Amino acid sequence: MIYTGQAAFDYLADEVNKEDSGESSYWRKYHSAFRFTGEGFDGLQGFGGNEKPYHGLRLAIHTLLQSKFRRMGKEFPDFRLIDSLAQDIVTKQNRAYDLDVLRQSLTISLLKKYFHEHLLNTKSTACVIGDGFASMTSLLLASGLASKVVLINLTKTLLVDLWYLRLWLGSERFNSSVDLVTDEDGLNQVLSKPEINEYGDRRIIAIQAAQHILLREIPVDMAINIASMQEMDPTIINKYFDDMRAISKNKNLMFYCCNREEKKLPDGSVIRFSDYPWRENDKIIVDELCPWHQQYYDTIRPPFYHSYDGSVRHRLVTFNG
Repeated sequence: MIYTGQAAFDYLADEVNKEDSGESSYWRKYHSAFRFTGEGFDGLQGFGGNEKPYHGLRLAIHTLLQSKFRRMGKEFPDFRLIDSLAQDIVTKQNRAYDLDVLRQSLTISLLKKYFHEHLLNTKSTACVIGDGFASMTSLLLASGLASKVVLINLTKTLLVDLWYLRLWLGSERFNSSVDLVTDEDGLNQVLSKPEINEYGDRRIIAIQAAQHILLREIPVDMAINIASMQEMDPTIINKYFDDMRAISKNKNLMFYCCNREEKKLPDGSVIRFSDYPWRENDKIIVDELCPWHQQYYDTIRPPFYHSYDGSVRHRLVTFNG
């Protein structure tokens, strides 16, 4: 089946109270208070900040504390443009340009540098596994890094992604750009559509995490996961890697992964970056502690910059089957 535009949103709204087979103990905890009211959401927890825009003194303080992270963008030629695009996106969504969004801007700047150097062009297809407020999806489209984005997420979080995509795009463009697919027949119909619609907008394919296997049928050039594999059960992580490697048997696929090196979930299980099913023949392009994911800032509590409970690593690889 295909659900386009508003129909995709309505479909997910009807699905939110159903059990989601891909939820780990982390998401069972943080989705427990989730409610869609019809006019917005209650209980949004676990996938990033969602404050209203900063103004006045508050804006000045956040801008000052963010300057440490913006300096990291100087090594990327496109950072200033992407920083500006991100501000435009969150303004339309009526939310703050917080540190979570700034990190996405830095990540897109890094990816734009390496993807263009190694593989890709403006007709690339990207897959975002586990976005939050559609930040990465929106920046991929706004920056022109991809002409098509596949967005895969748990049902509740995917509903939020589509809500914020609609705020950014507007209802008319949203209705012409977004297709949610639930089976292979629907996916094939969507893949046959032009990559650019009649309004000049790039395509978005939404997939619920329970149907992640559909990813294998999409000629994805790059896949991105930021701070969500660390919250998945190992069996689910392995399945996503299987999906990506199935694609890479027929074409080059680059994967950017940024996650905690080790994280303990509410049920006591420990997720380790090093335990992901990497292979020796994966071509590593970047592999280091991610500079913009080691600390966060607090506007009240000195010394204002604080380290996370554990280190965060990012790795950019090309899969070779």
